[in-house]
Amino acid sequence: MRTALALGIALLLVGSASANLINGDIENNSVEPYGGIDNWGPNGGNAPYANHGTPAPLPGTGDDFGYYSAQGTETVGQVSSLTFAADTLYEFSGLFTGGGSGFGEVVLQIGYADLETGDFLALSTLGITVDNTWAAYPGVTYNTGATGEELGQPIWVRLGDGIAGTPGDSDIWFDNLTLTPEPASLILLALGALVLRRR
Repeated sequence: MRTALALGIALLLVGSASANLINGDIENNSVEPYGGIDNWGPNGGNAPYANHGTPAPLPGTGDDFGYYSAQGTETVGQVSSLTFAADTLYEFSGLFTGGGSGFGEVVLQIGYADLETGDFLALSTLGITVDNTWAAYPGVTYNTGATGEELGQPIWVRLGDGIAGTPGDSDIWFDNLTLTPEPASLILLALGALVLRRR
């Protein structure tokens, strides 16, 4: 019975983690290859794995990936349809590699828009050093509280800029970008299930 309860809660948590961004898999673009990425901007482009002598990193990643230069002022972002809820942990993550140069640093950010200027306001930022191997890295996270100016605002995620100190091109390739909400109540249920299982 306890094992069944734990399994049910685990499946519930997996279900809560399925909120994907629009075109996060970089497969649906009106101009390809090497055009912009639909639903993402203002920078970045899409490219087919086949044109770069590299297979898709994992089964199910599709035919295309995204790229941008993280060394200068380029950013690639999306204002999602999700809004910040109270007491919720959000994670923005994906698959990354160093691209043509084989190394670089990508900055993952979660934030929202300034209501007066429309500028991006970062709530959480994480820099990740990548090499020439595709990998799923731990994403940037942000945990809301019971109150906060961001609550109710659309969640804006982006691959940030400002890596001028990174040597080389800092050419970043990416795929399967996701934004995952995990309500605190579900996390507490999962922890409770683990306690029951240990007893």
